[in-house]
Amino acid sequence: PLLARAPAEVAAPPDAAPSEEQHVEAAPAFEPVTPRLPSGLFSPMPGGVMAGYRADTGLDIAGVNLPVYAIASGWIDYAEQGHSRWTGPGDTDWAVRIQLDEPIVFKEALVTHVWYAHLAEVVEEQAEGAERRHVEGGEQLGISGRANGSPHLHLGLLLDGEVEQYWGTYLLEDDVRRVLGDLAHGHRLAELPD
Repeated sequence: PLLARAPAEVAAPPDAAPSEEQHVEAAPAFEPVTPRLPSGLFSPMPGGVMAGYRADTGLDIAGVNLPVYAIASGWIDYAEQGHSRWTGPGDTDWAVRIQLDEPIVFKEALVTHVWYAHLAEVVEEQAEGAERRHVEGGEQLGISGRANGSPHLHLGLLLDGEVEQYWGTYLLEDDVRRVLGDLAHGHRLAELPD
């Protein structure tokens, strides 16, 4: 089953002390289950294998029906179908785009958005233009799917607020692996702990 979001923390105003009749209890903090990568980012798909090809519009991570997680915290722009230009017969078409709370510096550019494509399903559907919801790093977004006959997640890192994905506005496959922590092609991401 897909993971539920952690409840928001509940706290009394800073100058108010709880009375005997009133007890304010803080909700548990969000506890990510996905491991961190060498870069400090959260693993996008534990158990997946770094795949893809040079000059791709992002990084393909091979794996069959694996949970997909946010690599960092941010605001979901959308979590719905119909945001991939490269969808063929038998492909899964769910995608999530997140605007990061803190951009990732890469050379002279900033990674401001992360795009997760070819998902089989999402944890919570959100139409583009609807009220955006916040996700924490390590929070589950969905389940990986398939494209071009291959089961995988396509992870795109979008630059400098440009989200239309035309040439030069995203990192290519090898640069995405560098951002994640210089992970080699064929590297298997650590599995989820039991």
